[in-house]
This record gives sequence, C-alpha cells and structure tokens, in this order.
Amino acid sequence: MTTHHPQHEVELYREDDTYVVVAELPEAEREAIDVDWTEGHLNIAAEVNTDDRRRVVTRRLSFPKEIDPDGITATYEDDVLEVTLPIIGEGRPQALRIDVE
Repeated sequence: MTTHHPQHEVELYREDDTYVVVAELPEAEREAIDVDWTEGHLNIAAEVNTDDRRRVVTRRLSFPKEIDPDGITATYEDDVLEVTLPIIGEGRPQALRIDVE
C-alpha cells in the first residue's frame, strides 16, 4: 500500500464504494489517536507534538452517503492516519427545516 501524504491537514476522497480520510498527524503516538463513529459522523482527535509544542487536533466529518459502521478501518503509518469508510447506501435522509411557531 502506498502511503498518501495529504496536501492539507485532513483530506477526504472517494475510491469506488469507499470514502477515504487521510490526516497528517506528525509526531503523534498511536495511543494518542482516538477515532470513533457517532451518529453518522467520523470523529478524530489526536495529541500532536511539533517543534517542541504539544497541540490537540480534532476533526468531525459527515458524509453524503450511508456508511457501514462495522466496516470502518483505520491505520496509522509514517505520521499519516488513514480511515476507510465503506459506502452501503445511495444517500442519507436530507435535512428538513422545521418552522418554529
């Protein structure tokens, strides 16, 4: 597998029937990276050490297609976190605006 180094801190792209999230997390320890799927959102949190500074990176991503939460995988290699999310449906229910009376 070729390691992809993102142009930005976090990138999202689609490969066939899978979304791929790639996050550059320089100097993060694997144990300091938390990835979870909650209510249709991917959450990433990591403690990153750069230039003698410690910072916390957090990202919350949503997806336009339905995801199989049991098929989500994550790997961390060469300071890059890669999360794959298999697509199982054509779409999620669209947002519905509710008028307040």
